[in-house]
Amino acid sequence: MRPELEEIKRLEDFLKNSLPEEQTVDLEIQLLWDQDWQRSLAQQKLAYQALRVAGREQLRKELQTIHQRLFS
Repeated sequence: MRPELEEIKRLEDFLKNSLPEEQTVDLEIQLLWDQDWQRSLAQQKLAYQALRVAGREQLRKELQTIHQRLFS
């Protein structure tokens, strides 16, 4: 796997608390010292937040469409 994808996967596993304890500790230490990793983690958090918001918006639109079909 490409290094960039490995980094994304590692950060994703970290955010989901699915890394082994040793890797979690290693990543936490790396995050303390490496601003690039800090930025990557912040960007990944923002991306997940945007996906959640977009998903909720899509669900809201689908529910409104269903409501209109049923009650209009």
